[in-house]
Amino acid sequence: MRRLFCLLILTLAVAACEKEPAQKPNTPTPPEEQVNDQVINISIDDARLTAFQVVYSLLPQDKEAYYYCDVMSKKSWESANLEDIRAEFDESLRNFADMTGATYDEVCEQMLFKDDTLDFVSNAGYRPETEFVIFAFYWNDVEKFAIKEFTTPKALPSTESVAVEFSAVDAYSMTVSCEPTSGVEEYYYYFAETKKYEELMAELEDENAFISYAAMNVGVKYTSAQTIPQLGLKPETSYTVAIMAIDDKGNRMQLAVEQTTPAVEKNELVESELFESLLGEWQGAQTVTDGFADPATSQFTVTIVASVDNYDYDYRSNNQLVALVDGWNNIKYYGIQGLIGEGIENPEEKFGPKWVMDIAEGDVVTIDGQARYSVIGWMFYGNCFMVSAQAEAQSIKLDTTLNVKVSDDGDTLTISSPLEGYYPSLAYDFTGFGWMAYFYGCSDIVLTRK
Repeated sequence: MRRLFCLLILTLAVAACEKEPAQKPNTPTPPEEQVNDQVINISIDDARLTAFQVVYSLLPQDKEAYYYCDVMSKKSWESANLEDIRAEFDESLRNFADMTGATYDEVCEQMLFKDDTLDFVSNAGYRPETEFVIFAFYWNDVEKFAIKEFTTPKALPSTESVAVEFSAVDAYSMTVSCEPTSGVEEYYYYFAETKKYEELMAELEDENAFISYAAMNVGVKYTSAQTIPQLGLKPETSYTVAIMAIDDKGNRMQLAVEQTTPAVEKNELVESELFESLLGEWQGAQTVTDGFADPATSQFTVTIVASVDNYDYDYRSNNQLVALVDGWNNIKYYGIQGLIGEGIENPEEKFGPKWVMDIAEGDVVTIDGQARYSVIGWMFYGNCFMVSAQAEAQSIKLDTTLNVKVSDDGDTLTISSPLEGYYPSLAYDFTGFGWMAYFYGCSDIVLTRK
């Protein structure tokens, strides 16, 4: 864990390596040979040095002392302040200790270096043909530090690649297949609306930024062939898969491939009294749990409507109604105007919680449970969907449609999963980890007239 955390710190530091610190060093830079002999020997594996990667080893004289190591451009090193660097990292250690409940000593053991460190691979934030400095200092004595300068070589584009193919493309989903060639050690997969991908690329500071570090920040790391379902998409929208691959020689390549979702196929207009009779306010109830606390009853308000203010979508022509949900497991409803007030981007896509009710011939009412229509889009987690899930097994199913039973008197609606032991729940796709429950339902949802 220590090295993973330190690698993250290196990533962030080197990615910003051209930013100028405000002060000059408070510690003079002694001759490299003298410092290395007395303090910490830093050596670079020249055979594995590339435009975007350096592999180095650290051999401290004091094997029992903690030490800190980082990399920055030589330009930034010339105005760096080691005391400030130590103070900033020390604050992050103490904050991490507070957050995790660990002691400061325990965090130091995890996050700082101790003893020899061999073949440390640092591969984020570098640029071709640029001078860099590796520096290290003893944690309790910043005056005892060592440096090692190096220059990255010219970039050699990788001859390896990753084949990208799309299948099962419909208005709300597609499947992406990635097949790396044999020499690819690892690759980073990024999927987004094309306009968001283009905005990301436009915000990067130079042409090397994506291949250098940005792909690692936004992408998911893979080492083999993958088949990746992409759910909750928008109709008639262009999406981009961007790949950055690193081969077995440390060289890199990047590519971007687009795919557009088709329009929604229009169904014939259904005639049903439910389009009128279900409108109005309902009282909702469901037993829920976050997977850790005991189940509790959530009571909330549901307003079923035929249209939404400031949203140009004709639910009726699509044989749908929409239920606006306030207080479901204490989630406050935000309308479009409310999201505008909060400064949320694209509020017409993100209002909610909302349940889209599909009405078919024979007064059959269902709600999507396959992550096609988002329930909420403004949360930190991104789009959340109502799906079938089971709390005890922490199991989430994305291949079912939720049933809505209307009582004979029309005053009760029961929303249920067709799977035994599963209930309507709220879930989101946690990039790189898979689908997770925001909370689990432990019972059907029951709505009664207010």
